[in-house]
Amino acid sequence: MIVVDTSASMAIVMGEPDGRRCFDALIAADGTAVSAGTLAEALVVSDRRGAGQRLRTLIDGLGLEIVPVTSDVARQVADAYNR
Repeated sequence: MIVVDTSASMAIVMGEPDGRRCFDALIAADGTAVSAGTLAEALVVSDRRGAGQRLRTLIDGLGLEIVPVTSDVARQVADAYNR
């Protein structure tokens, strides 16, 4: 399972140098997910950079699992990051 972050999704839709590698990794992954919080951030950023529709198409095409973010999940992420 790969969890997608804003930087990776933006690299893909903006055609950045690492975008193709990110895309290939997502295609090859055994499952992909994105948190609802990250998705909101990525949509805001992509809309401001003129790539909102490309991001929406990418999300739909990959069939990403969108994971809700609760305060418990946010704390678990922070704890994992700190480890």
